[in-house]
Amino acid sequence: MPLYEYHCEGCGRDFEEQQSLSFNSADTECPHCMQKKATRKISASSMSIKGATRKPRSSDIKAEHGIRKAEEVLTRIPPAFGKRGEAPDME
Repeated sequence: MPLYEYHCEGCGRDFEEQQSLSFNSADTECPHCMQKKATRKISASSMSIKGATRKPRSSDIKAEHGIRKAEEVLTRIPPAFGKRGEAPDME
């Protein structure tokens, strides 16, 4: 049985439920407030099909570029104390 992610409109909490494929998501009850105001969230695992690949979106490419740029900047920042080099032997 697949695991689905839900968001409760009643209490605002997120939760997961393991349900059969034929289960009606409108009948899902929130385990926190016991209301039937849960909406199924779209997750990355539910959007992927086994063996299928997708073309990267521009937002994915921009995010990856931003991460690389941040890593470059962080490697140039000097350490807070001492000087760069190998860690001293602690015996």
